[in-house]
Amino acid sequence: MFRVSSPKFDVIAYPPLPREAREVLKGYSVAHFRYGEEKNLLKALEAGTKALIIVGLNIDKDLLSKSRGLRVIIARTDGLDYVDLSSVEEAGICIANQPEAIAESVAEHTLGAVISVMKYINAGHEYVVSGEWFRKGWPSQFRGGLMLGRSLGLLGFGRIGHLLASKFKNLGVSQIYYWSRSRVDRTELVLEAVRLPLKEVFMKSDIVINTLPDTQETHHIITAELLESMPKGGLFVNVGRGGVLKTEDLIKALEIRNDLRVVLDVYEQEPLNPNNPLILKYSRTGKVLLTPHIAGYSEESMRVTALLAALQVKKFFEEGCLWDPAIRGCKQCIDSPPPLKELISKVLRCKE
Repeated sequence: MFRVSSPKFDVIAYPPLPREAREVLKGYSVAHFRYGEEKNLLKALEAGTKALIIVGLNIDKDLLSKSRGLRVIIARTDGLDYVDLSSVEEAGICIANQPEAIAESVAEHTLGAVISVMKYINAGHEYVVSGEWFRKGWPSQFRGGLMLGRSLGLLGFGRIGHLLASKFKNLGVSQIYYWSRSRVDRTELVLEAVRLPLKEVFMKSDIVINTLPDTQETHHIITAELLESMPKGGLFVNVGRGGVLKTEDLIKALEIRNDLRVVLDVYEQEPLNPNNPLILKYSRTGKVLLTPHIAGYSEESMRVTALLAALQVKKFFEEGCLWDPAIRGCKQCIDSPPPLKELISKVLRCKE
């Protein structure tokens, strides 16, 4: 959007911010760059921009070495896998992410996808629009199941895990199990969740939902054997990261257990190759639902994360603190960000 040589800005936004976020920063000079304008963005950084609000911009040592004057980076995302955090910390730059609204979006997407597979909603829609219902009659193969009385297993019990546990509990899930590096005592008490070893979570849960990131400890941690150990008609969901599960292990489990059901929003290789057996063979059964990494991508979540990012930058400029810094050495604010419901109401009222 900007054709620049070497102007100096207070803030760079990549991509451009929505109107409500711009209003927060109207007292500062802000440059908005679209995807594809990285060269101009780099020129503005080199001129001494103080703050950077980003989605998906690769932040490495080389970029940071050219960013004279940069003091704070705010990611409009939950994950920071495109940021070299050690280099950011070494450069003395503060950084924070915005997981709150994205977690809500992921939880709602997961809930909708699980219900869709259990009730054959997507498969039933295809049956109607393809003309199969007209040609073949009532589909007895689409006998769905109830959420009531099911057991739920969660891999990871952070923001998303807690939201999922609460939402599924309200739908009548009888028992919640979870696997996490540490115990979450308060949530255990409120939701009557039980922490178990990984293998037992799979063996005891009708529905297993992965929310784990792909790290050295979790990479390929979910195996075919774990999936095969699930109860009859078990449903596995991955809304964490694709690298936690090897694709060939998932296909192996589906070959052995034709009663298994699967919901995937993330994959080991993205985008998913159209020749992948998950598409060619299993997507037509009604038991496998595939979405293109969109769980956290809702209109409200994208605009709220932009609004929160703008508020974070303003907070940093005025008070020198962040609400939830991602690295050590950055001052954490004493107060909390505005409630999520309040922010969502704000963006719903604000027309672009």
